[in-house]
Amino acid sequence: MKKYLGLTLMILTVFVMIGCGQTTASTTSNGGETTGTTDDGKLNVVLLVNGNLGDMSFFDSANAGISRLNTEFGNTIDARTIEMGTNQAGWETTLYRVSQQNYDLIICATTQMRESLQKVAKRYPNQHYIIFDTEIEDGNAAGYPNVHSILFRQNEGGFLAGVLAAAMANGSSGMAAPVTGSGKVGFIGGMRNDIIYDFAVGYAQGIAYENARNANRVSLTNSFVGNFNDSTQAKALASVQYTNGADVIFAAASQAGLGVIDAAQTKTRLVIGVDSDQYLYYRDTNPTRAGLIVTSVMKKVGDVIYDSVVSYQNGTLGFGVLVSYGLAEGIIELAVNENFLSKVPQDLRDRLDTLKADIISGELDVTSRFDLTLDQIDALFDGLE
Repeated sequence: MKKYLGLTLMILTVFVMIGCGQTTASTTSNGGETTGTTDDGKLNVVLLVNGNLGDMSFFDSANAGISRLNTEFGNTIDARTIEMGTNQAGWETTLYRVSQQNYDLIICATTQMRESLQKVAKRYPNQHYIIFDTEIEDGNAAGYPNVHSILFRQNEGGFLAGVLAAAMANGSSGMAAPVTGSGKVGFIGGMRNDIIYDFAVGYAQGIAYENARNANRVSLTNSFVGNFNDSTQAKALASVQYTNGADVIFAAASQAGLGVIDAAQTKTRLVIGVDSDQYLYYRDTNPTRAGLIVTSVMKKVGDVIYDSVVSYQNGTLGFGVLVSYGLAEGIIELAVNENFLSKVPQDLRDRLDTLKADIISGELDVTSRFDLTLDQIDALFDGLE
């Protein structure tokens, strides 16, 4: 009787699976756990956002890469994005959960996900992962043979932004109001982590470079929100900097940075955006605000995700490696749009292009945060106060 009952239950289970529209399932063993997987004939990819979309910056850029994959490879790739929100308590659980599902490639980002991925990647050695905007472990990408690590040389873009900001503040830019030649510029970062410091270090070097060639010295004020989502705090910090005379603020704070753009509109001052061309987000819906975003230091995360997934599909993406993208690869650059072209005179644009070419050729070396100690970073900032 037990044998017949077991057989009946197995048959009923098969009919239930078919009735629910499930495809044939197989089981694979990862890290000692048996998990169900579904083969739908497509490459299944998931991007885990440790935050929320709508930042008009870093995560929206990443998600654009996912959307592009579905648009161009919908027949062979199923890519999706999961927003994990700002409560960090659930991030690692979600990473474990998707590692037990039918994803061929799992993508996550930032140093905030690094420790969790170190544990999960070891637990599921047959699962492939990409982590971007950080190395899976400092100096030890090779120790994680199922992880592809991606860093960006955002200090190079920060340098160009610093030159532009300093030229505005020292009176040499030839730019019209609201530029005042106040001799003051600002920086507002999200968290005090390596990536935000890298933006800031490049920015500071650009200002120092301009100070060395112009008699009118420019000072820099740095402020940090403490997170990437508190736009109210970012707006308050920016308002103080603008009130104290900053001609322009470079905001590298993801969603919190939207508060800096709010302050720019309130104070009628200029702002430099980050990661995406933030001017384009407001051009049609709020042209007044858009006009105050003189440029953005773009970090084309979406392009890198797109290219990496295509390489994975083609079997050419390396694992246990760290790769880097900057000006030379066309991934880091200043946004050149109609607002930038109308506000920044040709001679200054030409000089920025020359500096860009010098960085790419190696003639001009921009130091990275990763080459400096915290004391050296503080000394760089202190020298510009």
